[in-house]
Amino acid sequence: MDEQTVKFGFSDFARTRHKKGTGHSWFDCSEEYVLKLVKDNWHKAVESGFGDVDFDHVRVVELNHGIHCPAVFRCAKVRLEDVGFVWAKVERRQDNEKPYVKTYCHGEPLHSHFIKIVLYSKDELLKNGGSRSGDYDWEIVCIIASDDYHEPMHPLAMARNFLEKEGGTPREYTAHEFADAIWYWSQYVTLKDKK
Repeated sequence: MDEQTVKFGFSDFARTRHKKGTGHSWFDCSEEYVLKLVKDNWHKAVESGFGDVDFDHVRVVELNHGIHCPAVFRCAKVRLEDVGFVWAKVERRQDNEKPYVKTYCHGEPLHSHFIKIVLYSKDELLKNGGSRSGDYDWEIVCIIASDDYHEPMHPLAMARNFLEKEGGTPREYTAHEFADAIWYWSQYVTLKDKK
């Protein structure tokens, strides 16, 4: 596929999640600007590094080198040691998915030094009963703004994928990858506006 004619767009899933106050990374710019960054850096896309995927289905565009990303993209996590109070809430990512409990806090978010934009191909989006959000070749499904380049996927997301639950994309993970993700995320709390 000619790089110049590749069509990029936001998935409806990512569009609703990546807003300030939702508990997910967010951006202080237009969607068009994010898509321009993706297009301008598409030639540097890498494999996801999580689970059994290939480059034709899942790509990650890293925006860490020489771009003003920390000023545009915001992290939504706080180190556990910096938190004084947490609360829990029953959440559901999408109406067709099972609920789960998630903990949140108030505080100052960590600085986002590393930005990863995860895109799924149009074929990948249709796996496990999924759908496409537009006539795009690749859709943004997740934006990760982090202080840590090696931030693992959240273990609940990994389990959803591994077990092929509603909303998950079939993936295989090692016991070490699961253990690493559980340990990592036990040290952080999600920043969110209390509602």
